[in-house]
Amino acid sequence: MQDFTEPEDQVRLNPPADRSSLVGILYYPDILDLRLAGYELERFEELLLAIDSASYRKALAVSAMIRRSDASPIWNAHRANQVELLILDTLHEYGLHQVPQLLRQILGRVFEDETKNYLTIDLVTVFYWSCIAQVAEDYAWREPALKEWAEYLSYPVRTVFGLGHLFLQDAA
Repeated sequence: MQDFTEPEDQVRLNPPADRSSLVGILYYPDILDLRLAGYELERFEELLLAIDSASYRKALAVSAMIRRSDASPIWNAHRANQVELLILDTLHEYGLHQVPQLLRQILGRVFEDETKNYLTIDLVTVFYWSCIAQVAEDYAWREPALKEWAEYLSYPVRTVFGLGHLFLQDAA
């Protein structure tokens, strides 16, 4: 049994036998569809690497944020779901309706069947939100509200994983 007291311990006990890196989860037709929709997978590379190497403590912190409505006075999961729908609606107007679905499929392959549990599902959820937040920031010049919505959706990944440098509001 793995000791989860070490900070470098990962949520996944052992990587799947046939995969030594993140490349094993990438399904080439999804990558091509994402490219056809206007995005290269490299745009989301740091997020994919961060979810693949997520520690148990960070997964617990993310799960606590999602499952407890009083976890933070400035963020809650119910509002994040509403903001996600606002972003999806706006992206659909700009012809990007396939991008969120493809990102969800790619992120869903990070954890294999035997490693799926509530922690990994919560990780996939917040990283999916962060991926569509990056897409929303790319179109913030067309719709200024997208920047605020992207900031709200990316909050768990920015605070728990320290990936604020990937988002525009920290660069401005």
